[in-house]
Amino acid sequence: MKTLRRHSISGVARRRSRNGDRPGISPVDIAEHNSRTTLRLLRRLGPLTRQELSRELGLTEPAITGIVRRLALAGLVCESKRSTTAHYTAAEFGLRGEARYSLGFRISKLDGEIILMDLTGEIIRRQTFTTPNDFVAAVADLRGAVGEGKLVGCGVATSPDAFMDRQQIETALARESETLFFLDDTEAAIEAERTMGIGDPEGGMVLILTDCSVRAGLLIGGRVFRGIHGRAGHIGDMRSGVDGASLNDVATLPSLKAGSADKERWVKTAARHLHEAVLAVSGFIAPGAILLGGSLPDTVLNEVIECMSRERDDKIRDLVIAPWIQQIRRATFPWAGVALGAALRPMDAMALPDTRA
Repeated sequence: MKTLRRHSISGVARRRSRNGDRPGISPVDIAEHNSRTTLRLLRRLGPLTRQELSRELGLTEPAITGIVRRLALAGLVCESKRSTTAHYTAAEFGLRGEARYSLGFRISKLDGEIILMDLTGEIIRRQTFTTPNDFVAAVADLRGAVGEGKLVGCGVATSPDAFMDRQQIETALARESETLFFLDDTEAAIEAERTMGIGDPEGGMVLILTDCSVRAGLLIGGRVFRGIHGRAGHIGDMRSGVDGASLNDVATLPSLKAGSADKERWVKTAARHLHEAVLAVSGFIAPGAILLGGSLPDTVLNEVIECMSRERDDKIRDLVIAPWIQQIRRATFPWAGVALGAALRPMDAMALPDTRA
């Protein structure tokens, strides 16, 4: 088996390097940070002029000129003309979608999904799979659709009960020319929201996913909080309500199927327990956005969110902290965001041109 270059953010926390203790950052680090931020901004907002980039990034126009020049020389950005009402054309800069591609994987308990994404964030191809053999075939198919050297890496987002383990995944994806990233599905969903959805709201974000279990991701200060053991957000065993039921007992796909004879009762029960979890989290951190996603059917997900909103309104009359709790919203990408966020990770970490050249 080939040895993979991989970046893992799951499991045991890693030691900081000696250089990581330095308080300052080098000019090269600053330039690379600005380049990555520019790419994210163009992916989120589309083509922008120098003036618009300057305003969004808080940099001078000469600095913006240097950034887009380096990105253009690397083949990542192209320049075009935008007509204006002032009878002149302004130069605008946008991403070249065909310049780079990445693969994003969602692997859960019941099935999986793989997407091929270009540099702009557009999904070119999408396939689902339910067995390891289907996984291998889908990977080969989508890799064959990309030109040589344009695939920057693979992002793999897994749920805690994924039907494939890490060794199986690494074996299937073994290729020295590609970097492999592992991340939790909640972190991938947050990555999709931050990059392609609601952005990075002031106060941070809580995103709850529910399928065969319930779990949450937390974004604070632009960074995902994972906890000292990497298990922050595993809220499925949280018990609440007068019945003391856990979220995994009452707010998952298996519980929905078991209670299908009385869907309205299931929705009310799930919403009540999920809202108790939201109250517990919000009482400490008061996030700027609370989102609900997962693999529940769209109509059921919407009903749960509506019911949770009513729960919040009822609590406002009785609970001091309730008015500070954000309205629960539907995630921009309730389930598709997992694979999308996984594909965004290698895009964000890809090698950029050396600013010293």
